[in-house]
Amino acid sequence: MRQSSSRSRIGRTAAGLSAVVLLTCLAAARQKSGDGPAARLSEAPPSARSLLNPFAGDQEAAAAGHKLFKQHCAECHGEDGHGLGHAANLHSPGVQHASDGSLFWVLRNGRIRRGMPSWSQLPDQQLWQIVTYLRTLKGK
Repeated sequence: MRQSSSRSRIGRTAAGLSAVVLLTCLAAARQKSGDGPAARLSEAPPSARSLLNPFAGDQEAAAAGHKLFKQHCAECHGEDGHGLGHAANLHSPGVQHASDGSLFWVLRNGRIRRGMPSWSQLPDQQLWQIVTYLRTLKGK
């Protein structure tokens, strides 16, 4: 009898482990399907997507944006921007290929239900500095 109950416990453990693996795979597939953390970028209206970054290529603005990133963003996106937990990997093609205006729009509006706060309380200049810093992550 002991062998039988031992086998059933092993069977239940294997079934539970299989369920965890399946749920993890489904969650990963869902993120890849466009519902991931960076999906909000595609929701930016055309008027936002066409906004031009007044600090594009400005190294001082990027340095200021890096400081702001550490204060406001690193807690979720990590010091290096690769993302922690459900936060977007800011090195990903979805983020790096988005327009500066789309990035600015997402920073300002957030995605509250997914954990991304709105940073609308920050002045536009600081939001653009963060966008300028994000551009320095490309290729790292």
